[in-house]
Amino acid sequence: MYLKSLELHGFKSFPNRTILTFERGTTVVVGPNGSGKSNISDAMRWVLGELSSRSIRGTKMEDVIFGGTDDRRPMGFAEVSVTFDNTDKEHALNLPYDEVVVTRRYYRAGESEYMINRKPCRLRDIYELFMNTGVGREGYSIIGQGRIAEILSKKSEDRRNFFEEAAGISKFRFKKQEAEKKLNETENNMVRVRDILGELEGRVGPLKRDAEKARKYLAIYDEKKQADVSLWLYDTQKLRRDIADAKDACSLSANELHAITEALTSLEAQNDRLDEEQRRNRLVSEQLVSRIREYTKEIAALDNDFQLLENDMRHRSEMILDCNQRIDDANRTLVSLDDERRANEAKILGLAEQETALADEHLSLLATQQGKIKEAQGIEALLAEKLEEVKKLEARVVDIRVRMDVLRNAKETDKGKIESALTELERYREEGSRLKAEADRCEKNAEGFKKKIAEYDAVISEGTEKNDRLRVEKESKADTLSAQKLQKSTYIQRADTLRRMEEHFEGYHNSVRFIMQRYENGGIHGAGKIYGPISKLISTEPAYVTAIETALGQSIQNIVVDTDATAKAAIACLKENRAGRATFYPISAIRSAGDTEEIRRAVGLAGYIGRADQLVSSDKTFREIVEWLLIRTVVFDTLDHASEAAKALRYRVKIVTLDGQVINAGGSFTGGSLKQDSGIMSRASEIEKLKEDAERLTATIAALEKELSSIDAAMTETHHAVREAEQQKELLLTMSRAQFSALDNANAKWEANRNLTEKLQADLDFIQSSGLRSEEELAALQAELSEYEETISALQNERSTLEVTKNGLLDEKDTLLAEAAEEGELQRLVLAG
Repeated sequence: MYLKSLELHGFKSFPNRTILTFERGTTVVVGPNGSGKSNISDAMRWVLGELSSRSIRGTKMEDVIFGGTDDRRPMGFAEVSVTFDNTDKEHALNLPYDEVVVTRRYYRAGESEYMINRKPCRLRDIYELFMNTGVGREGYSIIGQGRIAEILSKKSEDRRNFFEEAAGISKFRFKKQEAEKKLNETENNMVRVRDILGELEGRVGPLKRDAEKARKYLAIYDEKKQADVSLWLYDTQKLRRDIADAKDACSLSANELHAITEALTSLEAQNDRLDEEQRRNRLVSEQLVSRIREYTKEIAALDNDFQLLENDMRHRSEMILDCNQRIDDANRTLVSLDDERRANEAKILGLAEQETALADEHLSLLATQQGKIKEAQGIEALLAEKLEEVKKLEARVVDIRVRMDVLRNAKETDKGKIESALTELERYREEGSRLKAEADRCEKNAEGFKKKIAEYDAVISEGTEKNDRLRVEKESKADTLSAQKLQKSTYIQRADTLRRMEEHFEGYHNSVRFIMQRYENGGIHGAGKIYGPISKLISTEPAYVTAIETALGQSIQNIVVDTDATAKAAIACLKENRAGRATFYPISAIRSAGDTEEIRRAVGLAGYIGRADQLVSSDKTFREIVEWLLIRTVVFDTLDHASEAAKALRYRVKIVTLDGQVINAGGSFTGGSLKQDSGIMSRASEIEKLKEDAERLTATIAALEKELSSIDAAMTETHHAVREAEQQKELLLTMSRAQFSALDNANAKWEANRNLTEKLQADLDFIQSSGLRSEEELAALQAELSEYEETISALQNERSTLEVTKNGLLDEKDTLLAEAAEEGELQRLVLAG
């Protein structure tokens, strides 16, 4: 035995798989400190079963796994394999291999694996394998740093183990220790056994009675088990029926789910259409908001024009107020003149009183003057009257002049306004012509868009109607397809159920089922060929199934075998397993009987169908058995014909009708209703019929799917056409919206321009008519002013004449006063006055 190689993978400083090969002789590993030389000896100790992490220069066992570097990730396990040559028979390991490979693998999760020649083993197996070889974990072949000093410093008992290993007796000491350990454990077990035996001896009597009870329990339990099995069979059949019903319900639910899914898809499509319509309505709303903003701007412009007109009205009101102010000033001047006149009148009255006093005192002097004074007073009153009249005329003249000034100013102002209004009116008329032309152009473009949109609307309407028709047709086809698939699934499930019933012999006696299952499993010893029940070996047309099953009766479940030895073996198996009773038909033993005269006479009777064995098909191997069972039975169509035939044949033949009524030989009648689908013979034909129906439905389903595919293609094409038309319509709508907006804008601007033009024309007409009225009024005022000026001039001339007369009279009065003063008394009166 010598070391051939050492393979390291993920162990300490060996992340990559590294193989060290050792040839015969001496192999030296050299290198600087820290290069990993000691890791090789650590790997050797580790793979041979070292369990102490300190012995391999680590703190825990995970340290043996490569920990990673800056550019390499840590590994998840460490594996070391050591290979020994085992061809040296004198020093070979106790293994039948020329090469021994010991492997140890340790995962970072803490799991360890040990293998010898890649087969899993225990650590103990490796430990025992290398005992007395000096190579194990306690061996002397691996001497690490400081190991010799450690050995010499150990106690004598520890050094003894080392020398025993070198001498080759450590293995025997280990086996001795193991044997002693086992002997001690055996001794302890024997002591325990004696204790248990002593304890159990006292329990034998009660346990014997308990055993008797247990045997009775087992017998009753067997009976219960049989009852449970029967109940289980009943429950199984019921569960199968429930499962069939559940499958039908599941298929119906699947169809309903499919319909609901399609309805949900339709609702989702409708939801998408409503979302699209909502987006279009939102776009229309935005356009309406934009139009409202434009109308708001136009209203603001109209408000500005209205404010301008209000300013004109205020200006004219101010002019009216100015005229009223001037009238008020004239009135105030007239009032001041009236006050001055009243003051003069008061002064005149005072003088008159003074004169009256003088007259009273100087009657003699004033007698002459009295007439002069009265005359002067009359003249003074006349002067006052004339002065009042002059003042009134002058006030009227002032009013007329003020009115004339106002009219002249208004005329000048209206003249400027007329010129401005004419200029603005002309500008608005030109703008109106341009706006009208623009509105006509926009209306023409909008009409073109309307025609194209109407064309696309027609395409969309036609495509939608076609799509609706196709959808209705698709739904109808889909419903038909679902019904056909459901029917096909029902046929397949029914066929599978019948096939499984055939495979498991459902409906047969338990004994028949037991024999057939045991035969298929090879459990009948000494049996030859068992062909199966009669029902599986014969066939007939569907119209004759009921008659043949009735004619065979319970014989339909009897089993056909090759020889009587096979029948005996099967009966022995039934007896041994207490599986019931069964009837067997050995082919080698059964021979057909011939027909009778009555059978031959039945051919000519009314309602005759045929001899029962001739209505059945089978392999020629079983023909003897079929004829033996059915050759003495004839089939008629109805019970009436069968009754007449039985009388004619003197009740010596068994007659069966197509609906399963029986007239037995001897004259007894058997009949009544039959359970639907109860026949086990009709299963095969029913399975074939169900398969044919399923195949027929498959072709129908394929045709329907093809029609649905064509409808889907047509719907897709129509949908694409409608979608394209909707896109074109949407594009035209987008373009037309701008055009309609431009049309509405142009119409609005034209309408506003027209309204402004009409308003300006009305204002111009009003100003012109006002100017004409002002000129007429000015002419009338001028004539009235001339008339008043002439009257004032005449009154002023007359007033001057009266003033001269008055002054003459006053002079005469003064003369008279002077003469009185000369007398002295007049001086006193003057001073007193």
